[in-house]
Amino acid sequence: LKPIFKIPFMNNSRTTFIKRSTLALAGSSLLSRLSFANTNVKDNELVGIQLYSVRDDMGKDPLGTLKQLAAMGYKHVEHANYKDRKFYGYTPTEFKKILNDLGMKMASGHTVLGSQHWDTAKKEFTDLWKYTVEDAATMGQLYVISPSLNESYRKDKDGLLRFMEVFNKSGELCKKSGMKFGYHNHDFEFSENLGGEMHYEIMMKNTEEKLVVQQFIIGKFYK
Repeated sequence: LKPIFKIPFMNNSRTTFIKRSTLALAGSSLLSRLSFANTNVKDNELVGIQLYSVRDDMGKDPLGTLKQLAAMGYKHVEHANYKDRKFYGYTPTEFKKILNDLGMKMASGHTVLGSQHWDTAKKEFTDLWKYTVEDAATMGQLYVISPSLNESYRKDKDGLLRFMEVFNKSGELCKKSGMKFGYHNHDFEFSENLGGEMHYEIMMKNTEEKLVVQQFIIGKFYK
């Protein structure tokens, strides 16, 4: 099994996207209507393996799994395991060295931005999120991606709107370290709505396109 990920990001035409993103759009029909940004990174540098796809193997033997992936020819990875300031049990410095020794890089990573990362009273990020961004920068990431949205924000439009401001602030924080903050969608953003608006429409309208990018995963699986 060779799961592949590619990280496309939309261009500045958010209004066009919102108009085209109706409930009738799904899968390839949605992707066919999207236009993607021309980033400073070469296209082949955005193609690699999403480690979530091999999460069981990474959980049992991260080093051995990475060695096998490197032997297959993969040069880039996207993490999906960051806990207690460690990636798959390794500190950022240790994990970066492992990847470097294998000729690999980590351009992106998935860490869910949640309520525990934002202090509503102080109106600032908690150390948990500050460390997340700091460690991502140490790894040399280009993107810090939040791959989901807490269910509580999916039931309350006002709460979702307030949290989109946190998204914008995360974009500002990541920008200071030369990275971009983004969101990775699933299906519920298009199938659920609040006040007659799709979740994704609300999110797109209330985040700054220069601060919050949108990640779409195109997954292909080969036996």
